[in-house]
Amino acid sequence: MLRLGFVGTGTLAAAVIDGLQHTHGERTDILVSPRSEAVSRGLAERHANVTRASSNEEVVENADVVFLGVLPSQLEVVAGLPFRADQVVVTFLAGVAHARVVEAVAPASRVARVIPLPPIRLRQGPIAIYPADPVVEELFGGLGTLVVAQREADLGNMGIASAMMSTHYAMQNRMIGWLGSRGMSPAMAEAYVRAMFAGLAAIGLDALAHGESVDPAHHETPGGLNWRGRGYLTEQGWFDAVDGALDAIEAHAHDLSKKKG
Repeated sequence: MLRLGFVGTGTLAAAVIDGLQHTHGERTDILVSPRSEAVSRGLAERHANVTRASSNEEVVENADVVFLGVLPSQLEVVAGLPFRADQVVVTFLAGVAHARVVEAVAPASRVARVIPLPPIRLRQGPIAIYPADPVVEELFGGLGTLVVAQREADLGNMGIASAMMSTHYAMQNRMIGWLGSRGMSPAMAEAYVRAMFAGLAAIGLDALAHGESVDPAHHETPGGLNWRGRGYLTEQGWFDAVDGALDAIEAHAHDLSKKKG
């Protein structure tokens, strides 16, 4: 049995643990830290292979793979835990450099940064990993689409791009609201828009699996409705604004990183 330990038991850790039950539930024993109390108790009640530890120290002492799900500002707490040289450490700490975590968890040195996104609870969406590690990749392989970064900078940039998630839902909600303004029931409008975007995402992933790109021009007819919609947004500078938004997110992330440092 592979022993997994979670230091910091929040919503993200719970989503990962719930997902792992479907892929590795029969071959893992999972020890979770007592905070958050509600989340840790809920996991122990739901899953027979999950035990609630009395402390973070107990988690680290009894794990082969340690997952760090605490806040980035709590790295100093992690540094005082009894890590071992034979352990694998997976860090979820956003914006904390790989080298800083390696220093904090010494003598453990096999450390992987992972960026799981909310869809992991449905075993969907991207899971960014740096650096490559066979144990970590095997654990997360059934929980979404693995994207193994070649550079730590790639991982950071994927984190920047993922900050457009709320914008994605804001666009969907505007479309749902527009349909409602034309007399459609909210339930019908939401069902249509959410399913449409899910279907488009499936087409994109199918293209990825076949090594193909997705050309917007192949999803419109010249002079047709899609053509008009994309043309209008292009004229309004909407797509240039996406680049600007990503640049602004990147600058904000750098500012936050300086404050943490």
